[in-house]
Amino acid sequence: MGTATQGVAMSPEILLVGALSGFVQGLSGFAFGLVATSFWAWMMAPQEVVPLVVMGSLLGQFVSIASVRHHIKVRRVSPFVAGSLFGVPLGAAVLHDLDASTFRAFVGLGLIAFCALMLRTKVFPKIQAGRPMDAAVGFTSGALAGACGIGGPPMTLWCSMRNWDTVTQRATFQSFFIIMQLQVLSIYIWQGLVDLTLISTFAAMAPVIMGSSWLGSRVGRRYSDYQFQRMIFLLLLASGVALLAPSASRFVSTF
Repeated sequence: MGTATQGVAMSPEILLVGALSGFVQGLSGFAFGLVATSFWAWMMAPQEVVPLVVMGSLLGQFVSIASVRHHIKVRRVSPFVAGSLFGVPLGAAVLHDLDASTFRAFVGLGLIAFCALMLRTKVFPKIQAGRPMDAAVGFTSGALAGACGIGGPPMTLWCSMRNWDTVTQRATFQSFFIIMQLQVLSIYIWQGLVDLTLISTFAAMAPVIMGSSWLGSRVGRRYSDYQFQRMIFLLLLASGVALLAPSASRFVSTF
């Protein structure tokens, strides 16, 4: 098993990031990890950031999924969950050996690639895919969630390309995220990454995350999906550039 975290010093900045992340998740049904990681990666070690991201995202999902709970279909979600059962342990095995600079660079590259694609594409082509492909997407999301707490992009991108309406998409990926994050959290507890100090830190920010997620879910009803997505992905793209900049600077300086 791994070594427990040394504790996270609570600060207004950490709480503010938690509130912003919860608000964005309430608006969109995902992206807690994308927002939180892009800022918390500068404040904490990866072994502290990732469990907090998973716990915060899980809490936010429980708050915001209420609006789509009647549209959840077990048959639609089950292949994604099956894939994540293999992906999550593989990703979690990588976390202990992940250093901070590599972590920031990896997240930054992922944010830039994902957000650039989303901003360039106004209407995704609709595809017909079977359960094996859904399981492969679940595996990929699970592996990313286990390694860095960010399993959202592959799943949300895939759902947006299916011939599903917005409510069906949210019902599918939000229910999947809850199950996947419970898997991830169980493994982190077994590895010793979640100790009483980290739990107390999360307990202090939990009311903030819950309140902001609820507020985001209410505010989100006033905006179209397109307006919201452009705003969020522009912000996340800027965050990705900021995370990647130090690594890019060191790379250039070697020449």
